[in-house]
Amino acid sequence: MTKPEAAVERAREAAASMRAGGAYADAPTAIELEPRDSITTAKLYEWALIEPDLREVRSTRRFGAPMTAFKHGLLRLLQQYHASLIAEQTRFNVNLLVHVRRLEERIEALEAREAGGEREAGGEREAGGEREAGGAEPPQ
Repeated sequence: MTKPEAAVERAREAAASMRAGGAYADAPTAIELEPRDSITTAKLYEWALIEPDLREVRSTRRFGAPMTAFKHGLLRLLQQYHASLIAEQTRFNVNLLVHVRRLEERIEALEAREAGGEREAGGEREAGGEREAGGAEPPQ
């Protein structure tokens, strides 16, 4: 029987030797992953809607038919509860998405206003620099 501390050390040594042999060369690191294309609003709404696939409720055991039948019976008994739970979660997801989109629009508007303000401020800075070079304030 191996102690946990020794097992961890052995696992690290095995991983290091495998890395040296090129076993993990194909695995991308977080830095190497390319950013995803911009995610569309339609895709976000698709992700926000919860639609479980009940065909996925099954048993993978050797003789799993009785267990699958039991699971389908439970689903039928809990159908009303699950429907209200799914509806509530979907409503939350969609409202959160709407809120995030509004925040994004506000940020874009602020950035556009800031970019417009920087151009105007840039012209004032140039005029201010000339003013300071002349040494006198213009009359007001």
